[in-house]
Amino acid sequence: MDFNSDFCFFCDYTHNLDEKGRLALPSGLREELGRSERPELVFAKATGASETSEAYLTLYPYEHWRKLVAAMEASITDTDRRNAALRAFTKDGRQLNLDKAGRVLISPEQRVAAGLGREVRILGLGSKIQIWDVAGHERKEAQDKAVLDEVTETLGLNF
Repeated sequence: MDFNSDFCFFCDYTHNLDEKGRLALPSGLREELGRSERPELVFAKATGASETSEAYLTLYPYEHWRKLVAAMEASITDTDRRNAALRAFTKDGRQLNLDKAGRVLISPEQRVAAGLGREVRILGLGSKIQIWDVAGHERKEAQDKAVLDEVTETLGLNF
């Protein structure tokens, strides 16, 4: 399955959720989503905190989410295992619609699962967008920098 994405999200913004849990996506992200066959639709998956990671929310354009689900369906031949994997993967996933103001409503359940407070960090990571609580992301940044340093040294990259 081809996971190459036609989307290229690269950004780092800090925004606030409003009192209803809506998040206004920055215009650059909305423009990139506008290239989607369903620009008003994204899929959100909450990732809870673990021993090795902070919690966050990932937004996928319609096409990318569809590719992920199709890959699981195609690559797992055992029906019981395939269904179990799909249930686990889609369990915390939600369809989010962008309103005319470019906002998405993040449900209370997803805000809790992703550890989101009022102030959030929006990060474009190529084919997907991550939304972090600001404090959680600040704790993760030093680890991310260390991984980047290791990877660039290993690959001999200079930038």
